[in-house]
Amino acid sequence: MDVKFTMVMEEELARKLSYIGKYYGRSRTKEIEWACKLWVQEFEKNVDKIELAEEDA
Repeated sequence: MDVKFTMVMEEELARKLSYIGKYYGRSRTKEIEWACKLWVQEFEKNVDKIELAEEDA
């Protein structure tokens, strides 16, 4: 299931994410998604594995 939401950020950050995404052949949205996945992986590697209950998903 995909979840859609609006995210507010500084214009400069948004433009930089667009630049990075374009460099890697991704949209800004896909770049943000990729960065979030990386952040979760790092958290689970360094802190604790996240186990979601059915109601958390």
